[in-house]
Amino acid sequence: MYKKNLLVFSNGEKIGDGLIKLPFLNEIKKRLPDYKLIWITDKGKTVYNHELKNISNQFIDEILEQAKLSPFFWKKISSSFDLEKRKFDYILDTQKAVSRTIALKRIRSKFFISSSASGFFSNLKINKIKSSKRRYYLEDLYDLLDSIKKDDIDTNYKIPIPQNLYQLLKKIFKDNFSYIGIAPGAGEANKIWPIENFIEVGKFFQTKSNKIVFFLGPQEQHIKKKLKDIFPESILPEEEIFGFSGPEIVMASTKYLKCALTNDSGISHMLSTNQCPIIKLFGPKNANKFSPKNNKIINISSTDFGNNDIKSIKKEYVINKMQKIIEDY
Repeated sequence: MYKKNLLVFSNGEKIGDGLIKLPFLNEIKKRLPDYKLIWITDKGKTVYNHELKNISNQFIDEILEQAKLSPFFWKKISSSFDLEKRKFDYILDTQKAVSRTIALKRIRSKFFISSSASGFFSNLKINKIKSSKRRYYLEDLYDLLDSIKKDDIDTNYKIPIPQNLYQLLKKIFKDNFSYIGIAPGAGEANKIWPIENFIEVGKFFQTKSNKIVFFLGPQEQHIKKKLKDIFPESILPEEEIFGFSGPEIVMASTKYLKCALTNDSGISHMLSTNQCPIIKLFGPKNANKFSPKNNKIINISSTDFGNNDIKSIKKEYVINKMQKIIEDY
């Protein structure tokens, strides 16, 4: 039986955001084991109620998805849920849009924590560490949680993968082969390195007796036939394993990879979860903020080549970096 409750507000999570925040969920439960954790989103959906539900169930006790909060006092707080009668010990606001914070503030609570408007709405002090560098997204979330209870961060957290999934993958990944992962997609066009470059990289490592493993999202399904024609012995794990979610299959597959090449995408976050050596390509976005903290990730940014265009990243440079990783594997 829970003694207290905590309402955490976000604007929703896509797969990448959801994976990034899993250590934060783990940290909440570690520090506040007697708290019921309720996750609420405004207009957006959250993968914690869909693709990552099997994992998030270990942390989140209740999800209020697409609550559609209103900042206007003459309207219901939420058009989806009856929140007028509920009261929370703590409300933790993880976003910074003032209008959403005002709407959230209408929900009754003993303590309200938000960095929106430089903490103006918060009734607990947020001890934010000052830094001249762009901070990793999770660090801002930990600052908010520190206002409730401060503790050392669990840096050893690993996303749990079902053991029977590994048993199935062993039938695909043979011990006498080396495997290179390639994830050529992303959600935005300016984050996608040309597919021709990925193909050239794949061809190079195939000549070095490596098998290529492709990880494709919904937007890359149209190139699947082309890739199989060029790489007939390649593996697409999600096409061969059933009964598990796509994220679980991708994350489990990293155990068998020598290295992976990816754009800044949701799949890149899946590949980053289990210490798989990764080359991650960035265009206009800040790598320090959005790339997971993992000492086996090498970020290559278009800014290294003097601009924000991901197409400017040279494939020869990428191949050399991957070769170095494989040599040190």
